[in-house]
Amino acid sequence: MRYTLILLLLVLHHILVAQKPPITNMTYKSWETLLHYNISDDGRYVWYTYGSELTGTSLVVRAVKGNYSKIFTGVLDAAFTADSRHLVFVSKQGLAVLPVGGTIATYDQRFTHYKLPERGTGQWLAARQADTLVLKDLHHGKEYCYTGVRASLFNKAGDVLVLNKKDSLLWIDLHTMQAIGMSGGDNVLFDHSDTAVAFTSGVQPEVRLRYYRKGMNSACDILPGSLPDLANMGLQFSKDNKSVFFRLLKAKAATPPPATSKVRVWDYRDVRLQSQTAPDEYSPFTAKVPVTGGPLVRLENIDTSLVGMPGDRYALVSNVVNDEDAYWNDKQVKGYDLVSLADGSKRHVVESPQRVAGIQLSPGERFVVWFDVLTKQYFSYEIHTGIRRNISKGVRACLAKESFSRMEIQPAGSAGWLANDQRLLVYDAYDIWQLDPMGKVPPVNITNYYGVKHQTILRMVYPQLLSTQQLNDPVLIACLDSDKRNGFMQVKLGTNTAIAPATMEPVAYHFPALVVFEPSAPVKAKKAGIYILQKQHATSAPNLVFTTDFHTFQPLSDIQPQQVFNWLTAELVRWPIPSAGTGTGILYKPEDFDPNKRYPVIFTYYEERSNELHLFPSVRLSTGALTIAWYVSNGYLVFVPDIVRPTGQNGPAILNTVESAARYLSSRPYVNAARLGLQGHSFGGYETNYIIAHSNLFAAAQSSAAPADLLGLHGGLGFSGRSYHYISEVGQMNQGAAPWEDVSLYVQGSPVVYAQQINTPLLMMHNKEDGAVPFLQSVALFNALRRLGKPVWLVEYEGEGHVLYDWESQVDFTRRQEEFFGRWLKGEEISVGLR
Repeated sequence: MRYTLILLLLVLHHILVAQKPPITNMTYKSWETLLHYNISDDGRYVWYTYGSELTGTSLVVRAVKGNYSKIFTGVLDAAFTADSRHLVFVSKQGLAVLPVGGTIATYDQRFTHYKLPERGTGQWLAARQADTLVLKDLHHGKEYCYTGVRASLFNKAGDVLVLNKKDSLLWIDLHTMQAIGMSGGDNVLFDHSDTAVAFTSGVQPEVRLRYYRKGMNSACDILPGSLPDLANMGLQFSKDNKSVFFRLLKAKAATPPPATSKVRVWDYRDVRLQSQTAPDEYSPFTAKVPVTGGPLVRLENIDTSLVGMPGDRYALVSNVVNDEDAYWNDKQVKGYDLVSLADGSKRHVVESPQRVAGIQLSPGERFVVWFDVLTKQYFSYEIHTGIRRNISKGVRACLAKESFSRMEIQPAGSAGWLANDQRLLVYDAYDIWQLDPMGKVPPVNITNYYGVKHQTILRMVYPQLLSTQQLNDPVLIACLDSDKRNGFMQVKLGTNTAIAPATMEPVAYHFPALVVFEPSAPVKAKKAGIYILQKQHATSAPNLVFTTDFHTFQPLSDIQPQQVFNWLTAELVRWPIPSAGTGTGILYKPEDFDPNKRYPVIFTYYEERSNELHLFPSVRLSTGALTIAWYVSNGYLVFVPDIVRPTGQNGPAILNTVESAARYLSSRPYVNAARLGLQGHSFGGYETNYIIAHSNLFAAAQSSAAPADLLGLHGGLGFSGRSYHYISEVGQMNQGAAPWEDVSLYVQGSPVVYAQQINTPLLMMHNKEDGAVPFLQSVALFNALRRLGKPVWLVEYEGEGHVLYDWESQVDFTRRQEEFFGRWLKGEEISVGLR
């Protein structure tokens, strides 16, 4: 009886899945997703919004623990007050204030904009409509009205409000409600103590830089006299609040410019190509001055640029060069200087042509550190003594990116500094190292080689907090293992002899640089040990969960738009690549997958994408790539292999990887080996073009914005008129040599040269406004195949570039791509309008 019941349930489940409709091109319009969220400072309540284009947005506020929950429609965003007593949001009824835990919100239809202080008592709310601002006292029910207001700004502590009125600034002390007026200004900025502001006023050439501190009778000029180049632009205080950084902008002459010659002379001695944008003497440049007045120090000019944020005593600068040529021209390798903010004097830290990466001034301004490209080591420069030290020579691991399919060398990364510049934390491929910038204490692997032993990448969750932490303080680590499981562990800053194993799950929570737009880091309640974060899986949409220990996670939301559609599953596949080890990729199958059927398979790729295994695929129109969710929901299998390419073996490695994957999957009974397709965008499009030039395994291919002629590409321009030499030789194309050094690399790597061998029907999409890959690359391949009578189509969209932005273009291309694959992989008819 028991087994009969189980069988019936399985049959019922199969019937229900089989009845689900597939995703359509317009499904995305009603596809509800998690949008924004936050947790109250006391950790007792959360809010989140979700919605879609058609259904609109909704706000949910609920207790972290307990049954309290309220829903409000038509709300996109919200904010808790700093005392966790109120939730503020805007809806169709106006500005709403909800007592947290209560059931009734009060609405003020006058207002649709508001501001809250970042910290403080939670007493104040500034609501504004047009030029009227009402300051609401949420604790006592009072209101204060101000008219003629252009903008407002709370200090972080929430005890001062500055109003920017038409002709004046108003400093309001929220303890006493006393107001002090000052002459009007812009770019108002509080210092880090929350007790002073700097601002600009006027227009060039009569801009003034002004300063007001609590207790002063009025604002004063920081820079006395006239400074015609002073720009009315954003400001920044030094960390010690003693200086302010501002911008200088040289005014252009009012006289009309001389007539422009129609002739451009490209001279081999020029630093830049005529097509490149040269440094502009009329650009804004950073300068510094003490708030009490004093000598102005210019930090930037047409020949010098800032590196990172300046400190209190020093700034790091480099000379302006043509970065594109630096890999072959030593004269274009940057040098780095340390500038004294007291008097503007400079000293050399790194001399050109030494090649370095990741150079930075330490937060405490005791050191400058960098990654040396030649030795793959970290070095420090002690500012007080001028001594340079190799601080990573005891590290028993490579600190450069190892799986980078490029000739260029880059560090695996720096996590940050501990308090008082005690230590610098850096990454290897798996683990985290602690380096002593004085070079006295040997490097310490704070994760005790857990990463390399378990083939698990370990990275800091909150690197921005390191500068507040001391040796032996605990830190939270995100973990990603070779099966793409995600989890967390906690270690102390220092030596860890025994590390508790991480709790790993086949889901995606958070991992830095997992993908371009990785899931956000956990959000901590400021006054409680409670965190909220997203949890997702290929079969489960991103939803909100909370945790107190990063071992157990409790749900807070349940948004599952995929449940009413024939969705998908994802599995990690490994297969042998001839003479290249083991390949890794993701195989997506329909939710209603039937092992007795034979499915067409589309291969799509870029570089390494297997880390996406547990990410929930997006539902959208195509901008040039393959929308995986639509194809799998509509009866295709989709395979996404990692592409690893040794320098100088770009094309053969691509072909070897994808062909071996295709043969491996074709051995499975549910794969239709006669119905295999290829799709790629940009570099993925090049991979597609190359494969069909050297293989007849595939029944259809679609490439978007793709290179086809590597000789022409190498000599061409892209990315705002820059030479393609760098990208071709040491960047993404990874040839490792110039054409005159090894022309066979470029000939063998150019699909257009092998056009006669191409028999796979090809649909290309490319646009004249493409600033990354020249449109003529696709035209060259199209012309060759057209002349040879091969089945090829090129779709071009007017006004579009490297990706499609216009909605009508996206709809049209999405349909054309779908019907193209439907015709060649399923034998379906193409609609009359798209033939």
